Amino acid sequence: MSWMAPIIVFAYNRPDHLQQTLDHLAEADGARESDLWIFCDGPKRGADSTRVKATRKVAQDSAWAERFRLVRIETSQKNKGLARSIIGGVSMVLEDAGRVIVVEDDVLVAPDFLRFMNDCLKFYENDQNVGSVTGFSPFAEQPSDYEKDVMAIPRNCSQCWGTWADRWREVDWDARDAGLLWSNSSLRRRFNTAGNDRVDRLRRQLEGKIDSWSIRFGLWQTLSGRHTIYPLHNRVYNIGYDGSGVHTRHGQNVNFGTALEAHPYVLEHVVEEPAIVRRVARLYGGPWYKRLLRDLRTRLRTRGLR
Repeated sequence: MSWMAPIIVFAYNRPDHLQQTLDHLAEADGARESDLWIFCDGPKRGADSTRVKATRKVAQDSAWAERFRLVRIETSQKNKGLARSIIGGVSMVLEDAGRVIVVEDDVLVAPDFLRFMNDCLKFYENDQNVGSVTGFSPFAEQPSDYEKDVMAIPRNCSQCWGTWADRWREVDWDARDAGLLWSNSSLRRRFNTAGNDRVDRLRRQLEGKIDSWSIRFGLWQTLSGRHTIYPLHNRVYNIGYDGSGVHTRHGQNVNFGTALEAHPYVLEHVVEEPAIVRRVARLYGGPWYKRLLRDLRTRLRTRGLR
């Protein structure tokens, strides 16, 4: 059994994006020692399945078997949607592997991405303050007064991340404890610490307006007192902000720069730095007036959700 965590890629109907994602993963250091799982969702009812079939053709290309340690492909006849696909697929792989690296089908990775992620999964495995790790950094420029190579941020990342079976099993995907946020203002502030869009997203999840695995995972991290380890130097680039994605729209891009380079790093147990967290909150919260309106809206709506 390889010491490298298995890689999971979730795909649907973007063959060109998947091809690029797999090519970059295959070129990353450690790919040949890594198992690759590709989960291909089924076509939506009544929709043209041409691109779904083309995406599966990319996934089933025999060339991947020569570039990874082992390749496994799971296809669904019906459309599960991203949330169900991720929850089910990650749960299945974690039962055997104990740890995973998850990459969406529109993410390009740096040459040292797999090494960084695997080193993080080994180093932070017994650190119960950490709920997940990621290779993505949201900063266009590194903070000049921050000297470490990793950051602890109370916000999970959905486009590329890794976690462990013991954490994943704790998550309540029905979000039954969400009511604690409405009755506990300090807990609600904690949930919104790294961006005040989060309570609003959770509300929409509970109302059935969105179907997000990520906001439910993020709720669990907050309620269990955990954070995510981010790199100071970004190791991924998302090519899905071109209008092709279901969950991303043109112009939403929070990636900066296109250079995917390896960077030396030293892992250490870090705490949340207020300046870093505030910077993340401004980035995801948007302009001040949007943050203010969102806060006011949340205050009004939490009364009805208690």
